[in-house]
Amino acid sequence: MTLLSSSFSNDLLLKVREQTPGTNTTLHLDNCGSALMPAPVIDAIEAHLAQEIYHGGYVAQEQQSQALEGAYEAIAGLLGANRSEMALTGSAVEAWAKAFYSVPFERGDNIVTAFNEYCSNFVSFLQLRDRFGLEIRVARADAEGKLDVDHLESLVDSRTRLIAIAMVPSSSGQVNPVADVGRVARDRDVLYLLDACQAVGQMRVDVGEIGCHMLTGTSRKFLRGPRGVGFLYVQADTLKRLDPAFLSNQAAVWVSEDSYDLRADAGVFEDWERSVVNQLGFGAAVKYLQQLGPDICFERTQAMAAYLREGLYGIKGVVGTCPPDATAAIVTFNKTGLQAVDVKKRLAADGINVQVANVIHTRLDLGARGIETTVRVSPHYYNTREEVDRFLNAVEAL
Repeated sequence: MTLLSSSFSNDLLLKVREQTPGTNTTLHLDNCGSALMPAPVIDAIEAHLAQEIYHGGYVAQEQQSQALEGAYEAIAGLLGANRSEMALTGSAVEAWAKAFYSVPFERGDNIVTAFNEYCSNFVSFLQLRDRFGLEIRVARADAEGKLDVDHLESLVDSRTRLIAIAMVPSSSGQVNPVADVGRVARDRDVLYLLDACQAVGQMRVDVGEIGCHMLTGTSRKFLRGPRGVGFLYVQADTLKRLDPAFLSNQAAVWVSEDSYDLRADAGVFEDWERSVVNQLGFGAAVKYLQQLGPDICFERTQAMAAYLREGLYGIKGVVGTCPPDATAAIVTFNKTGLQAVDVKKRLAADGINVQVANVIHTRLDLGARGIETTVRVSPHYYNTREEVDRFLNAVEAL
């Protein structure tokens, strides 16, 4: 195995791969979709399922109360947040929706977003446009394909209720200048909701440095946790500016026949019913990253992406579809004469997992560039140079 990061030792790489059973059978390059879980995550899930089988869900949850609390503390620590500012949900989409629909929009308000915003977020904008007459303002890309922060700032006015963008779009390895947008939000006193679904776990994400009021993400992607868990950060002072749209007995206490009290922390965005087993797996995944060392994992992940991108874009017949400034571990391409879905199928037949990005996922980005579909490849720190070379050879042979 060949290293690409001097900080990530060969012994550590061997250990990580030994703890990732999926690497024995699959060349997995779909980590921005759903990454392979490591042994500590699998063990946490299997152990709790056994407890639920023999003792029932309530007793099993009580037995794991400290471990559940540890999941909150772990993700808060990774993001530079406080424990009270974190909520766990059933998905990143749910986390984002609970934040978004809690913003007290009024008729005539506007939302400022970016050209590479994700589909589920944008359709929510459209829904409130149709329901309340909100205006959607889209910040364009500059001449180099980057988010034009100056243009974004020019769109903000006294009726801007929210700035909502993604840190890394699902359709390319571009990293939006989220801290610069945070400065705009701070200077103009506008709420800032950041979708960090494709960022957390592959790069440093610090809510204080970014300056966002709310941030959402998922367990199943670069954090290497199970599906069915999302997380929401809400800055403590922001809670009083929001009106939670979905309440449960986890979020509020029914204190009299005609009144209730809301929780005073981010738990106001949670449901009482939850997948305890998945949340325990999520906590184990975050702790696993922290034990390995986030910075060296991030460094190696970015190095793997750079090596893959350079090799891929040098293959005859490959058309790179990432913007020139792309640095994240999402690499997109098409192969001349082949549909993206056919490339995916042929690689799958060779034991290589990749994914297809569709225009319906980031219509204002891919659509503007005339791209209906593109192959999406996303390596992680547990992949090896030899695996990337095998992938490159397979693409060249298509």
